[in-house]
Amino acid sequence: MALEVGQVFAGYTILRVLGAGGMGHVYLAAHPRLPREDALKVLPAELTDDPQYRARFMREAELAAVLSHPHIVGIHDRGEYHSHLWISMEYVAGTDAGRLLREHCPAGMPVDEALSIITAVASALDYAHHRGLLHRDVKPANILLTGPDGGPGRVFLADFGIARRIDDAAGLTRTNMAVGTVAYASPEQLMGKPIDGRADQYSLACTAFQLLTGAPPYGGSNLAVVIGQHVSAAPPSIGAYHPELTGLDPVFTTALAKEPAKRFSSCGEFADQLSRHLDGASRLIQAGVDAPSAAPARQRRAARPGVLISTLLGLALLVAGGVFAGAKLTRDRNPVATAGPLSGIFRSDFGAITGPDTAPDPADAATLTATYGLRSVCRSTKCVATASRLSGAPVTAPTLVFDQVGGRWVAVVLGSDQCRGAAAEFWQVVTLQPRPDGTLIGEYTAISGGACADKRTVTFTRTGELDVNSLPDPAGQPPRLASPAEALRGRYQLTRTFNDGTPQRQSYLTVRTDCLRSGDRCISYFHGPTGGLPLVFSGGNWTVDVEDDSTCAASGDTSRVKITARYSLPQPAQDPIRLLTGHGHQQQTGSCAIDADFDETFKRAGD
Repeated sequence: MALEVGQVFAGYTILRVLGAGGMGHVYLAAHPRLPREDALKVLPAELTDDPQYRARFMREAELAAVLSHPHIVGIHDRGEYHSHLWISMEYVAGTDAGRLLREHCPAGMPVDEALSIITAVASALDYAHHRGLLHRDVKPANILLTGPDGGPGRVFLADFGIARRIDDAAGLTRTNMAVGTVAYASPEQLMGKPIDGRADQYSLACTAFQLLTGAPPYGGSNLAVVIGQHVSAAPPSIGAYHPELTGLDPVFTTALAKEPAKRFSSCGEFADQLSRHLDGASRLIQAGVDAPSAAPARQRRAARPGVLISTLLGLALLVAGGVFAGAKLTRDRNPVATAGPLSGIFRSDFGAITGPDTAPDPADAATLTATYGLRSVCRSTKCVATASRLSGAPVTAPTLVFDQVGGRWVAVVLGSDQCRGAAAEFWQVVTLQPRPDGTLIGEYTAISGGACADKRTVTFTRTGELDVNSLPDPAGQPPRLASPAEALRGRYQLTRTFNDGTPQRQSYLTVRTDCLRSGDRCISYFHGPTGGLPLVFSGGNWTVDVEDDSTCAASGDTSRVKITARYSLPQPAQDPIRLLTGHGHQQQTGSCAIDADFDETFKRAGD
């Protein structure tokens, strides 16, 4: 359905045509009531006539409308008007990654710029997956790159909320847009199988491959050949395009695995592994160094001018669900770092040790004191700080890295200590909340996988200046990556059902999940008045391995209890996690002896 300039559709006044594709036309339109211009997408009538499609469109658009993430184009409204489904969204200025590759980086982008884009999109996808929404069409054309008012560049993932027939393999060839999607579609999508967030991860890996090389892993004009390669061909070596990137081959082999179970547990883990496998040689690409001459000439990276991404003006194009006009982009992959709010010498006062469920007594005096040097930087709305212990009590690790998360400063590190007479790994977590008087208050917790747990109050008070150059530069820290495990939070009802007839056990516990900055490992500590249960997250699963003495309720005898269990991350992802299920084994001695397998559920009961 083509609309004319000045025509009113669903209350929106059409200002100009922005683009068209297989999924409909996109217009710049004036909002019916607000002084705002939106991107208005009008879908073809044949989609509206499909009752299954209409239902899914309404459902997914509603889910997408509540997404609030710095790297996702916002959805404003959706509806049906004159037998056409429509959706309005944020109007974004910039270019898209696909066009940038074609016009400026035909042999691939500088590694650091590509990694910045991949990390941002991975964060957006994991955020949506946690909330039960899949994208299904991740590709360079749906990644917007923009620099408002010529400022630092930003990354947006467009096209959330546009339901597709991509789960119908035949539908992939129905439109030109679908043809463009095949190069990035997962094997399970192409075969019409059920999909989850790992399908988006596969598409992100195809996109990442193209950002780094200029070509998708499987390409060509013959759809049947491309589909066959996705389904059965081994992932190509990125080192064949740029030998200096050969170290990334294992990462792409995992992310492009034919079986979803063999891929990474999240998009964030894929991005993190890319970052970890990049060696110093690969980063020479950022300076415009050509690949070694042994590489085929057609695959060699072209030399770049000093400013790779120049001013791009006058663009007006469709981005399959997100639309934008031209704007200046900077070459820097991150906004310029500026000095953050935490700087100087701080005295830290730690309170007495309490249990996780014990409320601190404000009258209690500090029992331990230490001095830390802090240095912080901020980029846009994200800040990171490094803290080095200069003197005093060794309560925490010698160095900490804090991230500003939800108005608090959070640091998570791994240390070692004794748990019931044996050496154990401890998760040390420091959370600090700024106060109007300039102090920061919070708590310090130390939790082991063996169920040892301590908590202390902590107060940081600034006492003086110091040479910040004597401290680690936080600007060199990699970005903090979100973990899907962080969705396990709140109050849950635990139900343990034994397979030998032992009476079922139930209890209500509270859990908070804390993750390393890499996002690949986390501790989820369930606790209540009667005790705690630590779940350690890694590789898409939580595990329990605890052993401790307990008391038999009926006889009062001492009982030795050992519990092992495993719980898988729900698919599709949920945020918050509503139901976590797993299986385990419990051995218990004494008059209350048990030696049985069990099934276990954690059902969310509230915040």
